[in-house]
Amino acid sequence: MEGILFDTVFSSPVALLSGLLLIAIAWSAILLGSMADKEASGRKVFWAESPFTDIGEAAPAEGVKYPKAA
Repeated sequence: MEGILFDTVFSSPVALLSGLLLIAIAWSAILLGSMADKEASGRKVFWAESPFTDIGEAAPAEGVKYPKAA
């Protein structure tokens, strides 16, 4: 069984790269789905927050005030 897999996957570099690309797409979809579940439950996910850890700073209550440009 493994011989069939190794013959088909590793015989062509295109097949190997396509398989790695599909794995990367599936991994990113799972990662984005978990972040969306966090946001749906009411937690805020910031763009600079690590999706792997739950360590993050609390968002400012009033938001950030930007001065007007001249």
